[in-house]
Amino acid sequence: MVVSEEKRGSATVVDDPGERQAVAAVLGGDSSAYDYLVSKHMRRCLSIAWGIVRDAAEAEDLAQEAFVRAYEKIGSFRMNEPFGPWIYRIVTNLSLDVAKHRSRVRNEELGHDQQAARQERGDVQVASNEIARRIDRAIESLPEMQGIVVRLFLVEEFEHAEIAAMTGLTEGTIRSHLSHGRKKLQSILGDLQGEWR
Repeated sequence: MVVSEEKRGSATVVDDPGERQAVAAVLGGDSSAYDYLVSKHMRRCLSIAWGIVRDAAEAEDLAQEAFVRAYEKIGSFRMNEPFGPWIYRIVTNLSLDVAKHRSRVRNEELGHDQQAARQERGDVQVASNEIARRIDRAIESLPEMQGIVVRLFLVEEFEHAEIAAMTGLTEGTIRSHLSHGRKKLQSILGDLQGEWR
């Protein structure tokens, strides 16, 4: 299979003929061709969802829901675009909706001690070393959207344009969130100098 790369704005787009063929086949009624798209993008969708909702089971549900929605709306997909950014935008939006809802419910129902215990359990499951735990907690301490943007950029390694498309924010707003977030992280993690960049 021949895969080529090209630059679109600041984002690198990988041209995958197999992906285009799979989308065309699904549009033509071959639902089994969708398996290729799921297998290619599921891991990244899980990672994006987890980075936002911070719960493995919920992230899996959200990733699966994103693929169901994408399948249902495949007729609106633009064939000249790569499938990845489209599915990533769907899973990001679903995850943001859940995070916003959960934040409202948590503030109403949970006390501070319960929130801290939940956060600590999540950190232990995901991070196996102290530096990773500290970075993770530092990102979690940022305001919600700032933390999501920082995580998508620093951890998931999406470009500004990709994050803007996924979140519905402008690239200028993405850069602003990153700038403010990095300054706060430098203040919190100053002794690590460069470990988290």
